[in-house]
Amino acid sequence: MKKIVFLFACFATAASIANAQTLFTYGKYKVSKQEFLEAYNKNPDSSGNRQERMKEYLDLYINFKLKLQAAYDEKINTNAELKAETENFKTQLTDNFINRQANLAGLIHEAFLRSRKDILVRQVFVQFDGADTSAAYNQISKALGELKAGKNFEKISVQYSNVKAVKDVKGTVGYITVFTLPYSIENIIYNLKPGGFSAIYKSGAGYHIFKNAGERAAIGRRKIQQLLFATHDFYSDAQLNEVKQQADSAYNLLQNGTSFTAFMPLYGHNYDGNAPDNTIEIKAGEYTSDFEKEAFDLKEAGDVSRPFKTAYGYNIIRLVEKLPVPSHEDDAAFETYLQTQIQNSGRLDAAKNKLVKTWLGITGFKETNYNKNDLWIYTDSLLRNTGRIFASYKALKPETVLFQFTGRKFTVEDWLSYLQSRNIFSRKEPSGYSRQMDDFIWLSCNEYYRLHIEDFDSSISEQLKEFYEANMLFYIMDKHVWSKASNDTAGLKKYYELHKSNYTWQKSVTALVLSAPGKAIADSIAVKIKNNPSKWRGIVAAYNEVYADSSRFDVNELPVKAKIEHEVNFQTLPESNEAGNVYTFVHVLNLNDKPAQKSFEEARGAVINDYQEEIEKTWIKNLKMQYPVFINEPVLKALH
Repeated sequence: MKKIVFLFACFATAASIANAQTLFTYGKYKVSKQEFLEAYNKNPDSSGNRQERMKEYLDLYINFKLKLQAAYDEKINTNAELKAETENFKTQLTDNFINRQANLAGLIHEAFLRSRKDILVRQVFVQFDGADTSAAYNQISKALGELKAGKNFEKISVQYSNVKAVKDVKGTVGYITVFTLPYSIENIIYNLKPGGFSAIYKSGAGYHIFKNAGERAAIGRRKIQQLLFATHDFYSDAQLNEVKQQADSAYNLLQNGTSFTAFMPLYGHNYDGNAPDNTIEIKAGEYTSDFEKEAFDLKEAGDVSRPFKTAYGYNIIRLVEKLPVPSHEDDAAFETYLQTQIQNSGRLDAAKNKLVKTWLGITGFKETNYNKNDLWIYTDSLLRNTGRIFASYKALKPETVLFQFTGRKFTVEDWLSYLQSRNIFSRKEPSGYSRQMDDFIWLSCNEYYRLHIEDFDSSISEQLKEFYEANMLFYIMDKHVWSKASNDTAGLKKYYELHKSNYTWQKSVTALVLSAPGKAIADSIAVKIKNNPSKWRGIVAAYNEVYADSSRFDVNELPVKAKIEHEVNFQTLPESNEAGNVYTFVHVLNLNDKPAQKSFEEARGAVINDYQEEIEKTWIKNLKMQYPVFINEPVLKALH
């Protein structure tokens, strides 16, 4: 038995040694076979012989490690800009990771499905006043019993609801869609079948029973502009008629060509002058049914309603844009809208809040055994004395630990600072401090988890490392190669003179490259230049935001995908950029068939590239002297 255990121990040790084999050293630093293979296998070159490809990659990896070490030795890691970039990247990774944990994708999918239908909602509502809600609960319970017995919902709403506005409409709320109501109520309603009613729901105002009174295909959203000719309850008939005449007069002027925005300073609802168009976006359930009907009856963008009266006065609305619900979930613009609404409605925060219970376990949260009543007394004394720290109270001191996570302890002093940051200076009831402590623990856990996110997900740790090292490499390369070469004009010219023969014009063209903000403009200019190329400057000058450059180009340097024909007056079709907002074409003005020497300015871009390569080679040579490199040939040969 002992021999078997010994053999297993030998095999385990041998495996550990194999994994820890050093592939190469540079100076006093080592790189293991495993580290190298992990780096290579992230983007392996699958062409040709794998061992040959790995040997080629080894040279690149050695150079990478040398440059990175130089960056550390030169304290590049203390660069404030680099630190800020890394923190910003970490925040993005953390937000994305937590959004996945909170199932943001699931919330978006749920919202999309709900957005495809509107539900007609009715309710029984019993309002309560004060702390005693028992009478209201008894009332709503009787209503629920009658509904379960099959009684008519509208009649029950009129009988049991104690709010006149609810009775008057027989409990009808109207059509709602996703995001119209609080998420908790939306969940109840969208989980009801047509004709079904809910259990009793308690809101901050009273008790509710909701009914799904019918469904329809979603009417989507509308962007509108609104003019409001306000009226008040105390207006006489003569005053009401005067307001109506104002609205009719404005409508007539609109019909005769006056712009809608011209009326905004006087009648634009909630007009503040910062947004002259004062566009409002509406959806089902946000406005009264009469207003909603007028808005959704407008058919085409630009249509204007006749003046119509609501409780607030006479309205004229103009349709700016229809925003129907897409038929497919992969509509990028609609997905962005849904995500924004999910965040703004608080449902994503609610999902994140639930995660904290899990985080308390994995962050090593432990609460110490302190006397809470003593802490509340001590806290109240400190706050009442404007935060003046007392030496101690019973077993409590400012440095007393209240709770801790794996890598962080929170003390009485931290607790006091938290309360002061929230402008809490005294709370007579102990329960108030208890709730604040729960919030403090929640906030501290959330903050600790985010700050140490790489400890809880290895992929984030790896991404942060890659980003940090890539940035370090960028800064050190810029310092020793890129900026050094670009700014060394004397060195560039000297390099050019020594390698002049490398910079010659071969078969080339003198061409006009033109970019315009739209295909129609680019097409129009292209036709005019094709007909009269020598006048291209005057043609271009007649347009705004059009950029043109005439120069000599190697054919493969031109910024278009089309093949360039070697003939005078050849012109490519305008090509769109990736964003689709700029169109570019090339027009060949002259041909250059004979080889010619490029001037320094003409060759400058290529000279900079070549000079940078020479500087980098010299730098690498010096780094290898500073950090001598030794390759473990047996380990290298064994790579596979």
